[in-house]
Amino acid sequence: MNADEAPLPPALGHLGHGHRLRLAELSTPVRFAAGEFVFRENEPATRCWLLGTGSVVLTTLIPGRGTVALETLHGGDVLGWSWLGTRQLWQFDAQATTTTDATEVDVAALEQMALSQPDFGYAVTRALSGVLIARLQSTRARLLDLYANRGER
Repeated sequence: MNADEAPLPPALGHLGHGHRLRLAELSTPVRFAAGEFVFRENEPATRCWLLGTGSVVLTTLIPGRGTVALETLHGGDVLGWSWLGTRQLWQFDAQATTTTDATEVDVAALEQMALSQPDFGYAVTRALSGVLIARLQSTRARLLDLYANRGER
């Protein structure tokens, strides 16, 4: 895949052309059918995906409640953050709700390239941090909304 074909989320789109080319070297286009699992909780986290089109729901099993949807991601989102942690296992299930086209990034290769090319590693880290911060802000807003309305029940 070349850098001009890779559908980068807006925050990653600010990477310079050279860094986009390097990221494209580590990327493969993939398609998930509606209902297909992208990954399952507690499996090794070795990839992340830059969603182009479609939707993926993150779910978890809560004893006594069953499977609960936590968040739905769409085109432009990044899927798969568990590889960043010390326990590199998926924390949730991810399942395509519609046919979903994405760019799959091999994170082991990404980490190796980042170590050998610090300027690339820094640029990608900054870009991914921006996406992750936006996701955390969104989660915070949903929690504030949830608890703000709690007293009205």
